[in-house]
Amino acid sequence: MPQIGDILDTFFSPFSSEKLWIMPENDNYTKIVRTWQPVVNSTIRIKASLKIDCVKWSKNFRSDPKWKPSKTDNPKARAHRDFVPSPPGTDPATCKSAFIVYVSSKAVKAAAAPLSPTMRLFPEIQTRNLYTCSVGSFNIYTTVDAIDCTKKTASVNFWMYNSMSKRSFGKFASHPAFALSGMKTQFMWWNWIENVDWSSGKMSVAPRSKLAKPSG
Repeated sequence: MPQIGDILDTFFSPFSSEKLWIMPENDNYTKIVRTWQPVVNSTIRIKASLKIDCVKWSKNFRSDPKWKPSKTDNPKARAHRDFVPSPPGTDPATCKSAFIVYVSSKAVKAAAAPLSPTMRLFPEIQTRNLYTCSVGSFNIYTTVDAIDCTKKTASVNFWMYNSMSKRSFGKFASHPAFALSGMKTQFMWWNWIENVDWSSGKMSVAPRSKLAKPSG
């Protein structure tokens, strides 16, 4: 279960290499993004689409158990796409502040460790802002593992995607502080499933224990 520091360290390392990061439902990073308002708003739109056009979802957006996330910008096949560009809190100033806190805590830990070995056990400071601003723009690709338009229920499979790349850093990638950084693309996927029911006319989510077995 990676922390955002692991991803950032890999990205900025002089020996950076492309890497695929898959964060399942029980991952801490996934728990954070699921409560992030831009993601909450996106899932509301997605479930509204499902409610309005169940037949279309049943026909076009079925989960494929053979599909697996990969190191590519290609979208999930036969999935509903909701794109969220530059959500609030991912601006350069917010990201810079969060990154400074993280890097400073690493520097303090490294300097103090030789004097106090127990300092090695202290985690770096990785704020919530660091987790969310590192996502930036994102896509959520959604399919249904199971769906019943008569009963108005479905098992909805969400795959949220973002790639951390030199291009996504724009003009900041050329900053002297990153002169030795490899900045190889980090492909990040977050996955979770929800059982939804709109038989009452209002969309609701069933307890996790009642979810159908995921198929893709």
